[in-house]
Amino acid sequence: MRGRRTRWIALATLLTRFLWAEGNFWNKIRYIGGTVPAKVNPYDWNTALTVTPDSIKLVFAGRSTAIVAPSSVTSLIYGEKAYRHVADMVALSVVFVNPLVLFGILHHSKNHFVSIEFRDADGKAGVVLLEADKNQYRPILQALRTVTGKPVQNSP
Repeated sequence: MRGRRTRWIALATLLTRFLWAEGNFWNKIRYIGGTVPAKVNPYDWNTALTVTPDSIKLVFAGRSTAIVAPSSVTSLIYGEKAYRHVADMVALSVVFVNPLVLFGILHHSKNHFVSIEFRDADGKAGVVLLEADKNQYRPILQALRTVTGKPVQNSP
């Protein structure tokens, strides 16, 4: 019984180290906006994200850096929840004016937005809205969920 437990602990430790060594850095990220002052081109995918048990680090266009402690994260949100709400409200007001406008509003987008809400060292609320590459958003969400212990709202 004791040998089996030791093997499980060793396997879990090895798996954790492997996952953190391989999957905690992403560089196909686009900074959409938030409370972090960063000068980036909104069309460039030039933001890098590093997630470790001690920090969530964002490097914007190789120039400025923001570091968030995982314990200060208050919520994680995935998707276009806010955008959908606005689109629905606009759609209701435009229906009788020009139905052709609805095709652009109701078009399902393939954007993978990730919102990280947090409290800074002064206790002020902060938020970062990122767009992840289609091949990277699931591992990013998993890493953020793991280090923060917070569930992802609208999880895919």
